[in-house]
Amino acid sequence: MSRADEGWVLVGRGTRLRGAKGLVTARLAPLEAPLLRAGHLLRFRSKNHCTDLRIESAEHYRDRVILRLDGVSSANLAEPLVGSDIFLQSKDLVDLPEGTYYIFRLVGLEVRTPGKGRLGRVADVLRTGGTDLLLVEGEGDRELLIPFAHSICRRVDLEAGYIEIEPPEGLLDIDAV
Repeated sequence: MSRADEGWVLVGRGTRLRGAKGLVTARLAPLEAPLLRAGHLLRFRSKNHCTDLRIESAEHYRDRVILRLDGVSSANLAEPLVGSDIFLQSKDLVDLPEGTYYIFRLVGLEVRTPGKGRLGRVADVLRTGGTDLLLVEGEGDRELLIPFAHSICRRVDLEAGYIEIEPPEGLLDIDAV
């Protein structure tokens, strides 16, 4: 992401046309909440195109959104948006309840324990349908899967950039041979 894109968060992928009146649809990125609303400014970015447009209306359906955009009233005007990723200014994100986090805010945080110190950094958050798993990249090629549960992840400090965990006995040795 370029410096011009700082402060923008990926919220949708694979923009497609929807009808002749300039509506577009996209698959929502997993951010936990339907957060696109009228008035929000969106950035549409593809390999060959980047433009900022304001939402006139947004209709959410499962993991997709249908957007009517200001100034886009025909399929011809919407055509340059096809294939774009959609970004929202981070200041427009919905505040989540305490103890819940946007995935993009967790990626990159350092993971540490009181006894063993630094374990690595969060590379991804894997959605399991139950407790999410932090994919932590450690030294060398070592990867750890840490359940993102309150009983294990004792402290998340976004400002300081770390997650402190208290793993149950054996969790960090599960992949040891």
